[in-house]
Amino acid sequence: PSQVPPMGTLWLWGAVPLLLFLLACLAALGRRRTRAQMGRTPQRRRELRAPPKPPSPDLPALRFLQVLQAGRFSAVWRGTLQQRPVAIKAFAAGAARRWAAERAVHELPLMEHENVAKLLGTRGAGPCARGGLLVLQLYPAGSLQHFLRQHVSPWAGSVRLALSLARGLAFLHQELWRDGLYKPSVVHRDLSSQNVLVRHDGTCAIGDFGLAMALPPRAHSGSGQRAAHIRRAGTQRYLAPEILDESLDLRWWGRALLQADVYALALLLWEILSRCQSLSPGVPVPEFRLAYEAELGGSPTAAQLRRLAVEERRRPLIPPTWHRTAQPSGALQELLEDCWDPDPEARLSAERALQRLQRLAAPPEPPPRS
Repeated sequence: PSQVPPMGTLWLWGAVPLLLFLLACLAALGRRRTRAQMGRTPQRRRELRAPPKPPSPDLPALRFLQVLQAGRFSAVWRGTLQQRPVAIKAFAAGAARRWAAERAVHELPLMEHENVAKLLGTRGAGPCARGGLLVLQLYPAGSLQHFLRQHVSPWAGSVRLALSLARGLAFLHQELWRDGLYKPSVVHRDLSSQNVLVRHDGTCAIGDFGLAMALPPRAHSGSGQRAAHIRRAGTQRYLAPEILDESLDLRWWGRALLQADVYALALLLWEILSRCQSLSPGVPVPEFRLAYEAELGGSPTAAQLRRLAVEERRRPLIPPTWHRTAQPSGALQELLEDCWDPDPEARLSAERALQRLQRLAAPPEPPPRS
C-alpha cells in the first residue's frame, strides 16, 4: 500500500505555490511603482532645480527666484524679502567663517554709505544655506565687470563710476567717531571688478567683504599668527606686488593693507577708463579687458603676475589714444601711476586718490585743431 506523506510535507507543498504567487505580486507592484516614478522624474528634477523658499522668523517671506552668480564659497540669488527685490547671498557649508566675517563688517557701527553694498538682513545656517545667508540690496546692473563688458561710457559716466568707487574705498579706510560710536578702518583685501556693484544711475557700491578686516584703532603692527592670512588673500590679478612676493611689511600691517587696496583701486580705475568714449577719439572703444589680460590672458598664475608686476614692474598699458585728449590724459596717467607705484609707501591714500579724481571731473577739452 502507498504511504501517506507526513503532514509537514503536505503543508510545505501547499505553501510553496502560495509564496511564489505572493512574490510575483510584489514584483509586479514594484515594476508598476518604478514606471510611475520614471514618469514623474522630469517633474522631480524640476522641483530639485527650483529655488528653495524657506520660511524664517527673522527674515519673513524670503523667496529665492533666480541664481545670479555661483562660486566656490557662495551663490548669489535674486529674490524678494516681503515682496521687495533683494540679492540673497547663500554661503556653502564650508564657508561659515566667510559669512561671519562679512556679516561682522556690514554690522560695524556707522557702516552705512551709498557706495558700500547695503545689508538688509542675515540668517545663520539652514536648509538652503548651510553656511548662512546675507540679504543685500539688489543692484540690477550687476557687477562692474559685467557692466563694463556691456557698456561704453562718455567722460561724465566714466568719472561717475570712478568717483563713486574711490569714494566707497575712502569711506572704508576712514576711521569715524560719531555720537559715541566708532567705525574702524576697514581693509577690503579682495577689491576686484567682480566685487564692485553698479546701480542704474551709474554709481558703484563695494561689496563682498568675506576677506575684509576691521583694523584695530591706530593699527601699526601685526602678529605672526596673522601673517599667513595677510600675505596671500584675494583675487590674484589684483594682488599688490608686495603681496605677490610676500614682502608686505608686517610691522605696519594695517597701513600696508590699506596701500594694497589702493593698488587694486588703480587697476579698477584703469578698467573703467579703458571703456571711456572720450579717451578713444576718432576710433572705436576697445573691447573690455581685465587688468593684465592683454599681457597674461584670462587666468594668470601667481608666478606670471609676480614676474610681470614685481620683477619687470610692468602695469596695464595706457593706450596712446588717451594722449589725444588735451586736458585729462597726463593727470590720469599720473593718478594711476601714483596709485599702483611699486613702492607701497609712495602710493596715494584712497582719500587723496578721491581728491585727485574730483579735480579731474570736469569734461575734457577737445583736442587742438591742426
